[in-house]
Amino acid sequence: MPQQDEPSNNPAVMAYNAVLVLFDVLAFIVKSVYIIARGLFEMVVLPPARDVSGDIVLITGAGHGMGKNLSLQYAALGTTVVCVDVNEKTNQETVTAIKGKGGKAFGYTCDVTNRQQVVDTCKKIRDQVGVVSILINNAGIMPTHSLLQQTENEIRKTFDINVLAHFWFIQSLLPDMIKQNRGHIVVLSSIAGMIGFKYLVPYCGTKFAVRGIMEALSEELRADPAKPNIKFTTIYPYMVDTGLCKRPYTRFPSLLKMVKPDDAAAAIIDAQRRGLIEASIPKYLLYLNTWFRNLPLRVGQEFGDLLDTGLHQNATPNAGVKMYNLVILIIDIVAMLVRWIFHTLESFYRLVVPPAADTVHNDIVLITGAGHGMGRCMALQYAQLGATVVCVDINEKMNADTVATIRQQRGNAFGYICDVTNRQQIIETAKQIQQEVGTVTILVNNAGIMPTHPLLQQTETEIRKTFEINVMAHFWLLQSYLPGMLEKNRGYIVAMSSVAGLCGLNNLVPYCGSKFAVRGIMEALAEELRQDARKPNIKFTTVYPYMVDTGLCKRPHMRFPNMMRLVKPEEAAAAIIDGQRRGLVDVSIPKYLLYLNTIIRVFPLKVGTLLRDFLDSGVESDL
Repeated sequence: MPQQDEPSNNPAVMAYNAVLVLFDVLAFIVKSVYIIARGLFEMVVLPPARDVSGDIVLITGAGHGMGKNLSLQYAALGTTVVCVDVNEKTNQETVTAIKGKGGKAFGYTCDVTNRQQVVDTCKKIRDQVGVVSILINNAGIMPTHSLLQQTENEIRKTFDINVLAHFWFIQSLLPDMIKQNRGHIVVLSSIAGMIGFKYLVPYCGTKFAVRGIMEALSEELRADPAKPNIKFTTIYPYMVDTGLCKRPYTRFPSLLKMVKPDDAAAAIIDAQRRGLIEASIPKYLLYLNTWFRNLPLRVGQEFGDLLDTGLHQNATPNAGVKMYNLVILIIDIVAMLVRWIFHTLESFYRLVVPPAADTVHNDIVLITGAGHGMGRCMALQYAQLGATVVCVDINEKMNADTVATIRQQRGNAFGYICDVTNRQQIIETAKQIQQEVGTVTILVNNAGIMPTHPLLQQTETEIRKTFEINVMAHFWLLQSYLPGMLEKNRGYIVAMSSVAGLCGLNNLVPYCGSKFAVRGIMEALAEELRQDARKPNIKFTTVYPYMVDTGLCKRPHMRFPNMMRLVKPEEAAAAIIDGQRRGLVDVSIPKYLLYLNTIIRVFPLKVGTLLRDFLDSGVESDL
């Protein structure tokens, strides 16, 4: 077990600590009230927009769409613009357009998925142009069809461009920003980074990941003793008319019309210049999402059904947008309100009386990472409940030990060796399991790793491996086992996110990104199947554990060890299985963390920062 400082039993020390805690609580309350009041004031009177005429801004994907509009508008403000795109021709057109209007621009051709190209390009920019003070990670792609129809190449490319490229640019440019003690990083998430959408499962995963990366990186630099003057802005645009959204639809085109690229660019630049931490386009979407996150999930789904907006699947033709007359609209609104009341009352009832736990006696449960830690504990506990357990791990010896222990206890278990980062191995293993054991009805995506040190010290191999195991493996396993569940019309998918998938944490930037991604994947896939005409009986549970004592957290620290102690793997496993059997959509360990996060998200982000400072819980660098 990791070493923790033992609390002193000396009465004088305990009294002194109690006084300090009391003062910290009072300071927290006073600061929170100030931040909330200031936040309300700034909703009416925005912070002033700073001058960017002396800045060098680098924009990825500058050859077209929002990237091109951002480049033109920054140049019009007197900023030196560095245009980066993989398409040399369109990128040069942007540079030429800027120079034609008297602006200052430089163009660089770069494949943002190639880390070495990014590093080399950034060195050239520093030598030839100067130190970049504003980075805008804008490049992105959006394949639009169901998860089971997305290819390995599509999924990998989506993550390479939409997520991993952020790491390569940040690692290349952030050190110079820190040296000059001035910089601003802007990233393009999406409305699909706030809620899950059908036909956008990998895309939602990437845009949730971007949120996690930004939250964790801003927290990491805030905890830096040097207190570098680096700002962060995350943007959540609705569908922008750049050609990325190929088949959009909306029930209320006047209320939720596609955003024009030049309008989106103007809003992004305004948010950056005013130092906003988050901004949605249109503005009200951020407030709307915050509001609905505090209501039962079904309430948000009912509202989404009323708005009826999203993307058609490319493979399925559609005659056009649904047309409703006023009478039908009124009926829909009344029906929605009635359902809201019902789901809200049901949610309160379920807080007191949880749903009954289903039996798993006839289920086949597949658990990844079953050789140790939580995976092993879940395998043993599922077997004790009468389930047939399929143990999957890359470590043959430890996996075999789990299987042997279950069999010694007269349980039914099978072991398979598989590298979950290898899609072909997963497919072949799934075929073997189908033939030798049967159809998997409960899939527990548990395998994960957690490199614990600052982003600038994380290697390309570490970052890629974190996403390969913590995220990409989910896709390969889902694509392998979900079809069998759909055919059987019965299945359950459990995915391990983390408390680091709820909020950004120091020394865990890639890990936080991966765990936010899991949230997005699960939300989007659940929505995709909810809107499937077949109405398949597939359920989803996303789990957010606090630090579990499995050896993954090598150097934990906590101010209040009695309130926020390391969770025992046996306790975590029991809570996960209980959540799955009761059909809970989200489970945090301990339970109160999910409610605490939901409540804190209502307030300005800095209130959450104050609470984290007060609780003082996290992990130290393992270097």
